[in-house]
Amino acid sequence: TPSSRWYSGSGIYRSVNLTMTEKVHVDLEGTQITTENLKAEQGGTVNMDVRTQVVNDSEDEQDVTLTHTVFPKGADESAAIGTVTTEAKTVASGESDEIEITLEAQSPALWSVDSPTLYTVRTEVKLGENTVDVYDTEYGFRYFDFDNNTGFSLNGQNTKLKGVCMHHDQGALGSASEHDAVYRQVSKLKEMGCNAIRTSHNMPAPELIRACDEMGMMVMAESFDEWKAMKVKNGYRHVFDEWAVKDLTNLLRHYRNNPSVVMWCIGNEVPEQWDGNKGPKMSYFLQELCHREDPTRPVT
Repeated sequence: TPSSRWYSGSGIYRSVNLTMTEKVHVDLEGTQITTENLKAEQGGTVNMDVRTQVVNDSEDEQDVTLTHTVFPKGADESAAIGTVTTEAKTVASGESDEIEITLEAQSPALWSVDSPTLYTVRTEVKLGENTVDVYDTEYGFRYFDFDNNTGFSLNGQNTKLKGVCMHHDQGALGSASEHDAVYRQVSKLKEMGCNAIRTSHNMPAPELIRACDEMGMMVMAESFDEWKAMKVKNGYRHVFDEWAVKDLTNLLRHYRNNPSVVMWCIGNEVPEQWDGNKGPKMSYFLQELCHREDPTRPVT
């Protein structure tokens, strides 16, 4: 059955994982890391704002302590450039709560298209002296800016976005996001001189974003091919009211810590954008959802 104007695949074409946890644990996509003053702080101590959503599925309230440690990806904690431990916070039974703290990182290297340096932020959840969960978040230190006169800059350097629009399929290999095929694809694009990818028109596969993080490729992560106005008979409009907020929130939370992602896209050629009554309202609604989950990136 045609669902859109591009081949979306069918069946399970993304990896599926089952995560087992203790009763007290970091929530799914439960970390958010920002370094909003990185431009001023680079070269010295960088303040990282770390927010962690902790879930308590036990029958009792729990006093939770978090220890965050940041170290180069591929190394271990002995190479840490910063660590911090929060004060204990009581999380009620059956509830979740956000724990926020500032982590000081000593002279981190910046992520760029030519030098894509990555770090691991390890979060340990402790009840007293017992560690009940360890949750790793990959992170890259970088800052960017869009200026009306000078255009886009990455880490203070004026940079042209030399990009491609790319559907998620792997040509003759089909829609499954296979690791080697994705890395080969990104490598070929880098050889061609590309430094940016615009995904289309759905949540990109983790393999792609991981490859872009590791190989230095900027990403505009795109969501919908259709809002509520019809483009094709069996389009996304049939489920927009039920699924749009959940799908977009999932995209934002999944990739808001990834340095390769530099902007979000809320729609591809949607007819409502030319409707003066509906377009601005829907655009604003989806843009505000993006800014609620991630205030650090622009939305197109």
